[in-house]
Amino acid sequence: MQKLLGINTNYKTVKSEKVGVLTGIIYMAPYNLSGKNVCPAASAGCAAACLNTAGRGAMNVVQRARLEKTNRFWDDRKQFMHDLAGEIGKLKRQAEAKGLKAAVRLNGTSDLPYEKYKVGDTGKNIMELFPDVQFYDYTKLDNRFTKGQKLPDNYHLTF
Repeated sequence: MQKLLGINTNYKTVKSEKVGVLTGIIYMAPYNLSGKNVCPAASAGCAAACLNTAGRGAMNVVQRARLEKTNRFWDDRKQFMHDLAGEIGKLKRQAEAKGLKAAVRLNGTSDLPYEKYKVGDTGKNIMELFPDVQFYDYTKLDNRFTKGQKLPDNYHLTF
């Protein structure tokens, strides 16, 4: 089964290890490249400027892997979230073994509201399952900051 999280897959995340953080990121097929839109607020300009094909992202094998992950998310979200929880648990153990903190960016090339997706029958989202892991993302969706809606304490979301 293909992994969902890439660990220290770009210059910034490799650099973060030097300051004590091991980072995992999910990269999907952005915008509507899969036939379903994982970036609902993306403008045409945003889609055109997307970093999806930057660096190794330009390789066909990487594009296929991102498409497969995206399709897994839409076709069997329950299993996707279960697998993601397993990978985050592994990342956390790897970080602890190295004396590092674990961080996860769920939307490397997407803009999905993971705070709304529950993991299995736990009734919890992925951030609530891992309160000692720092999650972070960027979004163009202002409705994720709706008054009265509280994001998990360990989830930093930049608009």
